[in-house]
Amino acid sequence: MNFGYGFAPAHHGEMLQGVFRSSGGSFRQGLISLPCDLFWSETFFLSDSSGVVRVQPANKWKSRRAAEIALAYLGKRSAGGRLFISSRVPEKLGLGSSSSDVVAAVRAVASSFKIRLSPEEISRISIQAEIASDPLAWGRRFLHFAQREGRVIDEMPSPIPAFEIVGFNADPMGGGVDTLGLAPPAHTDAEVRLFDDLLGQFRRGIEKQDIEAIATVATQSAKLNQRFMKLNGFELLEDMVHRIGALGLQIAHSGTVVGFLFPPNMAIDQNLKRYLAILRDELGVDGFWHFRAGGAFTAAELS
Repeated sequence: MNFGYGFAPAHHGEMLQGVFRSSGGSFRQGLISLPCDLFWSETFFLSDSSGVVRVQPANKWKSRRAAEIALAYLGKRSAGGRLFISSRVPEKLGLGSSSSDVVAAVRAVASSFKIRLSPEEISRISIQAEIASDPLAWGRRFLHFAQREGRVIDEMPSPIPAFEIVGFNADPMGGGVDTLGLAPPAHTDAEVRLFDDLLGQFRRGIEKQDIEAIATVATQSAKLNQRFMKLNGFELLEDMVHRIGALGLQIAHSGTVVGFLFPPNMAIDQNLKRYLAILRDELGVDGFWHFRAGGAFTAAELS
């Protein structure tokens, strides 16, 4: 019996998500996730010779499937084991809870056999287990990622300028989003051209270290997504951006998480707290968190 451990951070929705034209003229779905270390999953795998994978909690069937696929990939088809998942990622909010569990599970299985898989290998296994997967195997890197292919389309320029996020669940009474029941959005040709333009703006924003340009792209992507998944209170949230001194907002395009984007070293002042109190009253928001992305990464909860 061998013991393995796996860990994977979550993300905080997306900075940009849509359909993009490839260099060959074909279309592919893609996204740029916002890395977030406030939420994570860790897994423990005890391998045995039973040929059966059992998972706790029992409802984590995607992780069990990922462990089974990983065993086959590693040439351990006759092996089984017990997979224990400890997740700090709220489900159905768009934080990548299942992807975090799956990536951590694959890493734990490989670890139990003293094998280290590449991010590319982990993503290929993850896609087989859950149809679509976020780029969590790559850690904090900002990637243009094909979530239904498990492939990196392109890596964003670096370094990423630092910015800070105040995040929250905009629809705490809504019950969350079941991503398995979502059909891919049917974007128009005009929207595809706009997504390509936004991707170019995002890259140029990084190259010029222009966080306002990056925040503008995230806001535009969030607005475009409202045609396919209306977010609770979106008009109020959009109106709040300038009132609270934010540069823009980003959302989970298949969830209910929202983040206000601020310059680095933002001040948590009384004006901001007053407007957050309005969101508590108007939308029923039950808590906020604060973290930094890009630059020298740190994370802390907002009380």
